[in-house]
Amino acid sequence: MKWMPVIAVGCCLVLVGGCGKGLHDPVDPGQASAALETALDAWKQGEDHAGLQQRRPPIYFNEPEWKAGKTLVAYQLGAVSLVGRQARCLVKLSLRDHAGKASERQIAYQIDTVPQIVIAREGLGP
Repeated sequence: MKWMPVIAVGCCLVLVGGCGKGLHDPVDPGQASAALETALDAWKQGEDHAGLQQRRPPIYFNEPEWKAGKTLVAYQLGAVSLVGRQARCLVKLSLRDHAGKASERQIAYQIDTVPQIVIAREGLGP
């Protein structure tokens, strides 16, 4: 059952690929890393997560911890690698919740920069 969405997306890509439009080139790892760092810096500086979408170019960053109001105290980026045409980066986050309780998490992000900058946490599916 876990693979059904992946298979469905794969079938859609095959169908779209047959329509004459090719896929975009792979993401540039340096640009992906810079976009992720920009998003994490905004979080760390206490900005509103919706503010990233007002930047030029806009950054769409799906991070439930930020939306839940946790504070990013520090982060450490791992190496950026390509997975298909998207970038993947493992990040160590130091967080603080509303009660002041500190925690550390290691989260993998998928990053796309074409046609828009989209950063999504891995494993957020149903």
